[in-house]
Amino acid sequence: MCTIKMSPAFTMTGLLLLAAFNIMADASLPDSVSAHIQSLIREGVHPRLHWSAFPDYQNQLDLLYRQNGQIPLWVTADQPTPQAREVIRHLVSADERGLIASDYDAGPLSGWSNELTADTGELASFDVALSLSVMRYSSNLYLGRINPRRVNFGLNIETKRVDLPNLVQKIAQSSQPAAILDALEPGYPLYAHLKQALQKFRLLQQDMPNPQLALPGKFAPGGSHRDVPALRRLLYRLGDLAELDEATAESRLYDHPLAEAVKSLQKRQGLTADGVISASTLSQLNVPTADRIAQIQMGMERLRWLPEYIRGPYLMVNIPSFQLFGSRNDAGTGLGQHDVQMNVIVGEAVDGRHTPVFHADMTSVMFRPYWNVPFKISAKELLPLARRNPGYLAHSNLELVSSFAPNAPVYQPTAGNIEMLATGALKLRQKPGPRNALGLVKFTFPNNNNIYLHSTPSKGLFQRARRDFSHGCIRVQDPVRLAEFVLQAQGEWSKDRIEAAMNGGNPKNVTLKQGIAVYILYSTVLANEQGQASFHPDIYGHDVMLQTLLARGFPYPG
Repeated sequence: MCTIKMSPAFTMTGLLLLAAFNIMADASLPDSVSAHIQSLIREGVHPRLHWSAFPDYQNQLDLLYRQNGQIPLWVTADQPTPQAREVIRHLVSADERGLIASDYDAGPLSGWSNELTADTGELASFDVALSLSVMRYSSNLYLGRINPRRVNFGLNIETKRVDLPNLVQKIAQSSQPAAILDALEPGYPLYAHLKQALQKFRLLQQDMPNPQLALPGKFAPGGSHRDVPALRRLLYRLGDLAELDEATAESRLYDHPLAEAVKSLQKRQGLTADGVISASTLSQLNVPTADRIAQIQMGMERLRWLPEYIRGPYLMVNIPSFQLFGSRNDAGTGLGQHDVQMNVIVGEAVDGRHTPVFHADMTSVMFRPYWNVPFKISAKELLPLARRNPGYLAHSNLELVSSFAPNAPVYQPTAGNIEMLATGALKLRQKPGPRNALGLVKFTFPNNNNIYLHSTPSKGLFQRARRDFSHGCIRVQDPVRLAEFVLQAQGEWSKDRIEAAMNGGNPKNVTLKQGIAVYILYSTVLANEQGQASFHPDIYGHDVMLQTLLARGFPYPG
C-alpha cells in the first residue's frame, strides 16, 4: 500500500525542522501564501472547485500543510511543479478508472496550471485545490466513493484506511507520482478486465451511443431487415463478431456468422444461446451505452471495497450472475483465474429473502446434514400446512424437537405440539437424506446472516437463466466438485470418498485444516480477459441505490 505511516518518533520538533527546511528550500514565497492556505482550509470551502465544500477533508488538509510548514506542495517559483502537472494528467484520466474526472476538477486544474500567476492568493488557492483533489482522488481510487455499509453490504473497508496527509506529501515529492497513484487501484485481474471493458464501451459510445434496433419478434437466421447492418456493427464492437467483412457489412441478411455472434452474446448474458433474437435478446442489444458504462463503473466501485489482497484459497459467489467461482489462489492475488466454477441459486428478489453481501471464512463441511428450519419459515410457511394436514410433517421427513442439538428429544406431531411451533417452544428440523432441503452436503462459514452453501434435491432449477429461488442460502449445482475443491488440503478426500459420505447412513462433519475465504458479492457486470462484459439483472435493486448515492457527489456518504 502506498502510504507513509507517521512514526511516534516523528514529534513536533521533527515537524518544525521539516517546516524550516521547506521554507529555506523556497524562500521566495512570501508569508502571505501561507496565510492564504490557512484561511482557505479554515473556511472549508474552495470557491473555484465544482464540489466546493470539503468538511470531510478539512482536518486532513490542515495536517498536511502543518507538517509541510504551511508552504505550497505543488508550486515553485510561481509555477506548477513537474509532479503537479503529472498528477493533473492522472486526474484527467479518472474516467478510464471508473471514476469521473470532473469530480476532481481535472479540466479546470489543467487550464489553471497553464495560466498560473504570481499572485499569492492564487498560488495558495491552486495549491490547496490540487491537494484536495488528490486527496479525494486517492481515497476514491483505493477505497471507493461510497462506504459499503451505507448500502447494507457486510464488507469492511476500515482495515484499508489510508494516511492521506502522508500519502499526498509523498506524491508531491516523488519523482514518479503517477506510479504511486496507479498502485492505489485494485490489483485483481477481475478489476483489470472491467477496466478494459470500460474502454471498449467508451469507444462504442462514440459510434453507437443509443442502439435502437427495431428487429421483428423472434428474428431468426435467414431473415432480412434494414437494421441488420447496425446489428452487425454493434456485435463487432462488442467483440462477439470477430471481423467486419466489407463485402457483407451492409447486407440486410441475417447470415450464419452473425447468428454465431448473437449466440456468443446470448451465452455471455445468460440467455438461451439459439441465435434467435427474441424480446429478451433485443432488450439487451438496445440498452443505451451510457447505462452500460454506469454498470461497469459500479462494478469497479464494488471491487474497491474488497481487501487489498486475498491470501490463500477463496470462493466467490456473484449474486446477479448466479455463479460461483473458486481459486486455490497460488499466486496470492485473488479474483483471477478460477479452478472451479458453477451455477448457483440465490435468495428470491422479495423482501426478507435476499442473499446478503458479506465475507466470512469457511470452516467445515457437513455430509448428510439436518435442516434446522428457521423460525420464520416454520411459523409462517410450514405451520399452516401442518395444521391442515398433521401427516404433512412425517411425509416431509420433518420432526418436532425442543432444540437443534444432535440428541434433542423428538416430539409426536400432535395438534398441541404443532401449535407450539407458533411460539418457538418447539422447533422443526428435517432429517438427513436425498429429500432434505439442503441436499446431501452443507458448506459452513459462520456468519450473523445464517447463510451457507449447500446442495439441493431441486436440480431442475439450475437450467433456468434466472435463479433466485431460495430463502437466502446458496444452492450449488455441483456439490461433489465443490467438496473436492474445499477438501483438497485435507488429503484422502477423493471423489469416491466424498460421494460415499454423501450417500452414507449418518451425518459426518469435517473441520477444515485451512479456512477458505468466502465472498458473497453483488455486481451486475463481469468481464473476461478480452474485456468482454457480461451484464446481469439488478435483481435486488442495489444498482439503483448505489447510483442514487453516487449522484449526490462530494461529500460522499462515508
